[in-house]
Amino acid sequence: MKYYIKTFGCQMNERDSEKVEGILLDNNYEKVEEAEQADLIIINSCAVREKAENKLYSEIGRLRFKNKKATIVAMGCVAQINYEKLKNLADVVVGTNTIDEFYNIVKKQGISGVFIKPSMDKPDYIFPHLNRITSYIDIMYGCDNFCSYCVVPYTRGREVSRKREAIIEEIKELVDKGTKEVMLLGQNVNSYGKNFNYGFVDLLYEVNKVEGLERIRFTTSHPKDFSKDLIYAIRDLKKVCEHIHLPIQSGSNKILNLMRRKYTKEEYLEKVHIYKEIVKNGSITTDIIVGFPQETEEDFQETLNVLEEVKYDTSFSFKYSKRAFTKAKDMDGQVPEEDKMKRLNLLQDLQAKITQEKLKTYENRIVEVLIEGVSKKGNQFFGRNRQNMVVNLDFMDNIKAGDIVKVKITKAFKHSLLGKVI
Repeated sequence: MKYYIKTFGCQMNERDSEKVEGILLDNNYEKVEEAEQADLIIINSCAVREKAENKLYSEIGRLRFKNKKATIVAMGCVAQINYEKLKNLADVVVGTNTIDEFYNIVKKQGISGVFIKPSMDKPDYIFPHLNRITSYIDIMYGCDNFCSYCVVPYTRGREVSRKREAIIEEIKELVDKGTKEVMLLGQNVNSYGKNFNYGFVDLLYEVNKVEGLERIRFTTSHPKDFSKDLIYAIRDLKKVCEHIHLPIQSGSNKILNLMRRKYTKEEYLEKVHIYKEIVKNGSITTDIIVGFPQETEEDFQETLNVLEEVKYDTSFSFKYSKRAFTKAKDMDGQVPEEDKMKRLNLLQDLQAKITQEKLKTYENRIVEVLIEGVSKKGNQFFGRNRQNMVVNLDFMDNIKAGDIVKVKITKAFKHSLLGKVI
């Protein structure tokens, strides 16, 4: 049997797709790159924005037209909240908390139905991994923050932390199979373990002890819970990389309050300045929403001011999009689409300039790069430095994926660096 899989969305979705692929490969399925060749077509969906959700519906129609005989599975965040609509479009609908149903799907040809649970009830189950240099590790599922624009608490349920023993066991198994770096995943990793009397910083110290593991990354941190203890852990733990992803979302306190973000711009900036002071050469990235209801030009200018002050290495920016179940969709003062687009373009132009300036500072510097594999163009190796910048390298006979090498950066491009092994 052959399968085709397409994934939209975040790292959590990428990890979910990997779980599915692991189950399929363990049951003698073969992956194909063309949907027409597949017996099983899987589409993993994202519901964070309306555009991402609509991609699922159009993709199902396109793939159904290409391959009328295949079983089509719609999974992920859209499947979790819009299963009633999807059950008329796909053969099988699998929510975010029922990925274990794929064990039954692969064994029962022609299976159909809807498989949905409100929250993760098997958090400590260790799903299969693919053999990779960098591996994603779920440390928790769900979210309790209920930001007014965000559908995630409805698509992934309430927060459930995994036991540290299960996490450490999973990491050790991966290291034995060749993993060099782990990315610890959670909607808000800073709230990990709040029911265990054992927090995220404690977990980092434990993971740092795993023999054979070279690097630790994590995402995402919520600013309201981002602590000085975590900053010191980034500085002091050898394996923890000097990079944080800390979403600001808006530079306006009025908008942050409407978003229910539970911090002010001043509180956020104070934490950023402490991080920069303590973690030398640390990088920082962020998420930003433009055009949130009631955002004025003055509010938007405050966001641009934050970009200028923090000088993010990069930012992921989006137009506000109404989402089902959320408070913001019914707020007064919805911003016209043309204003959203104008603001997004201005913000992204400014960020591109800042990113280029940051990348240029790496020229002629020596950095440590973990080689992850062959670049998309196929003519170079690629990897990342500890600050999470992509670095491309010419092929050399004495290096391979998984090696950590010292590299002198020779040129900065728009989104990446070019270097030479020394």
